[in-house]
Amino acid sequence: MQFPDEPVSSPSAIRIEDLLAADDAPAQPVVPAREGLPRSFRMRADKHYVEMLDAPPPKVETAEPTVSAPRTAEPEDADPEATAAAIQAGRDLAQSLAALRASTNLLSERTPALASTVAANLIRAESWRASCLLQVSRFLRGEIVAAPKPVRVQRIFDEIFKSIEPERRLRSLVVEERISVADSRIIADEELLICALSGLLMATAGLTEEPTFAITVTAELRGTDVICSIAQDQVRPPSNWRTDWAAAGAARVLATCNGRLAMGATSTGTEIRITIPRPS
Repeated sequence: MQFPDEPVSSPSAIRIEDLLAADDAPAQPVVPAREGLPRSFRMRADKHYVEMLDAPPPKVETAEPTVSAPRTAEPEDADPEATAAAIQAGRDLAQSLAALRASTNLLSERTPALASTVAANLIRAESWRASCLLQVSRFLRGEIVAAPKPVRVQRIFDEIFKSIEPERRLRSLVVEERISVADSRIIADEELLICALSGLLMATAGLTEEPTFAITVTAELRGTDVICSIAQDQVRPPSNWRTDWAAAGAARVLATCNGRLAMGATSTGTEIRITIPRPS
């Protein structure tokens, strides 16, 4: 088959000099012909496009968006003492819930009346302790914030004494109440303050397991302040008493209503003094 651009070979046109020169010339590398095409065939296109026909299509690399794990930013004003107190409150909460679960095993139809009464008091006491621990620890971690509003001081102590009653019965605890605040009011978050002061009272009650342990709770008006006290004169406090979750939590709750907390050891016992200003 003759292609148009292929020159016609003629035996008479070949000279002996050309044949001799071809023998002396160095051997040229043999370029394999493209399959299906003669050597003399020329594409009317650039070499670049011919190579693209045989080369695989280039892969287009798309950069996948990198999703970084969310970072939990620590507050710049994080208080190490508050964090430690919140961790301790969490541990105590776990213990309180374990005691609560165990006490439910004492309740059954065949349980004697006395055991049922003890179990019921234990459940109520541990439920209240767990509630106080939960609220204070959430406040210390910054999960909830105080919402101060006017509240009667007498109502706060009534709720504390009512909530602490099951534990008082279990421990044979003597709580002497000396509350003389008339109809005075303070600006505070009622729920948080009740939990904080209850925690202080329960921390004082937990200083000993001795029966007939006596605690005196007082509250009175002095000028523009309400002065409260939780005292006992039977047991010396442990070394970590002032850094306990109850103390750390109460100090920070009181700060939301411009209150102050002072904890001290007497010659034979302890005294906690709380000062809360009344609105002018």
